[in-house]
This record gives sequence, C-alpha cells and structure tokens, in this order.
Amino acid sequence: MDGVSPSGFAVAPGQFRIGSVMNKTFAILGRQFGKFVLLTLVPMIPVFLVTLGALSSSAPSPSGIAIGAMLTALLTFVLQTVAQATSLYGAFQEMRQQPFTIRDSLRIGFSRTIPVIGVGIIVGLATGLGFLLLIVPGVIIGCMLYVAVPACVIEKLGVTASTSRSVALTKGYRWQIFGLFLLVVVIALVGAFVLAKIGGVGLVGQTLSFAWQVVSTAFGAVLSAVIYHDLRMAKEGIDLDTLASVFD
Repeated sequence: MDGVSPSGFAVAPGQFRIGSVMNKTFAILGRQFGKFVLLTLVPMIPVFLVTLGALSSSAPSPSGIAIGAMLTALLTFVLQTVAQATSLYGAFQEMRQQPFTIRDSLRIGFSRTIPVIGVGIIVGLATGLGFLLLIVPGVIIGCMLYVAVPACVIEKLGVTASTSRSVALTKGYRWQIFGLFLLVVVIALVGAFVLAKIGGVGLVGQTLSFAWQVVSTAFGAVLSAVIYHDLRMAKEGIDLDTLASVFD
C-alpha cells in the first residue's frame, strides 16, 4: 500500500521516479532557500578566498596557473562534499516538515567531516579515473557512488562501507540517477556560462561564478538527500521518520 510522508508527498515502496525526486527537491529548496545556500556557503568560503588570492597575484607563470587551477578544483570538490553533508539534516527535517537551525545542520555535518572528505576523495578519484579511461565508465561510477555521502552521514559508515552502501542502494536505479545527474550538470554549466558572459573574468565575474557555484551545490546537496531517501524507501520500505531518527 502506498504511504504518504508527513510532507504530503506520496511515497510508494518499490518506486523511484525522477519526477517525484525533482518535485521534492525543488519544494524543499524553495521553502528554505536562504538556509540551504548558507549551509553550502560556510564550508565553501575557502574556495572564494583562494580565488581572490589568485586574482591578486601578479602575473603567475603558465605552470603556476595550471597548478593553481588543479588545486582549486580539488579544494572545490572536497568542500562541495562537505557542503553536501552540512545540508543533509536540514533536507531531512524539511521532508518531515520539522524546523531546523543552521547551527544544528552545521554541527551534524561537520561531525562527520573526516569520513566525508575520505568518501569525497574516493568518489573523485574513482570517477576521475573513469573519465580518463572513457567518459562512460566515469558516468557509471558517478551514478553508483551518488549517495555515498548521505550513507556516510546518516548511517555513520566508514569510507569504504559508505561507497559499498551507495553501490548497493543505486543498483537497479542507475539510469534514473543518471538522468538526475545529467540535469544537475546541465543546470550548473548553463548558469555558469551565462554568468561568465555577464561578469567577465575579473572580480565581478569570479564573485558571480562563486555565488552560482554555491547555489548549484545547494541544489545538488538537497537532491542527494532526496535520492537517498527515495532509494531507501524503494528498496527497503523504510519510512522518513525512521531514517531521520538518527538525528534525534
């Protein structure tokens, strides 16, 4: 029998649907947009500081530019992973239609910083290697590991256990996850392209780019929480309150 979550969204065991995931994601983000942007901004501030430092440096060499770009990309990926962790509590509370504070969300997310960073590094290396070999393996690996961070935070698993858990949860639903992943990438790239045209390459452009990066990361963080919830519901029939009870 279909159930209904406290948020009013229909939840049916054995079902995982792109439309339902997107509806919940936009609804959750829309209700608490400011909070989720702030939860993403706090962990990602070092990225902006590094960007400002690069802008203020005087005529770096081509090799220096390349190294700086690589380090910035790595830092961005790691901190986006942490931002995903700091947003999970808020996303689950919103799904339950329960209040949450920025402080509690940051506290719960940061309490898992070390294993989350480990998960992020493993996911990044595995996905990056897949893309270097061929694009398709990278996409497949990315879909397999899409909910490793929620598994790490919510189930309090270690690094390898979190990735293994994600592989198990996504099995049978990776085409749907690929569709969601592709949508996130397209939204992020289109927004970044438009803002780059508006702001240029200077301080204004970099600030706009960072702001969009924060917003798109917030969207991706809420999306990962919803995907994780819906996968647990579809595969295990677990209800929202039981899932979120780990935060109580």
